[in-house]
Amino acid sequence: MVEPARRPGGLTLIDGAAMVIGAAVASIHIRAAVPNGLPGGHWLLVWSTFAGIALTAAGPFVFLGRRFGRRTPGYPRVGDLLWGMWGLPWLVTALLRTTSRAAGPHSNELAAAGLSFGLGLAALVALAVVWSTWVLVPPDQAARSNPTPWTNRMGLVLSVAWPLQCGFGLVVIEGPP
Repeated sequence: MVEPARRPGGLTLIDGAAMVIGAAVASIHIRAAVPNGLPGGHWLLVWSTFAGIALTAAGPFVFLGRRFGRRTPGYPRVGDLLWGMWGLPWLVTALLRTTSRAAGPHSNELAAAGLSFGLGLAALVALAVVWSTWVLVPPDQAARSNPTPWTNRMGLVLSVAWPLQCGFGLVVIEGPP
């Protein structure tokens, strides 16, 4: 029997577990932002925000799982590091929200400030990295940076679509009207 060829950058069980953990982090953020009795049309915003946060928050866990659990050649790339960086503000503020729930409304203000600062800092770093990696270099050098693994592409997509992260942050920070 012939063994199928394995791609070193494919989706693994550890990646799936990281996505589940990212969904748990997203549920912590969404739970406080969704009021009771939300009209039907607003659920599209809720679910798209949940999916975006879950995908982003999985980044640090995918990074750790691939970095220490499964050694693939050429890992990590620029996009992998960016994805991990984008997920950190969501992870840290989710931990802050769950550990200080009994502290009252001041903990929500601290979490909102931390998320705002973290996403802003991540956006600045991502813009600087993307700009210096693909814009300020000659076209032949930019073409050589081949983003083949899906994790690298995911980090690059999240970095280019940074306004979506800021929008997710606004939805979560504002909470119910």
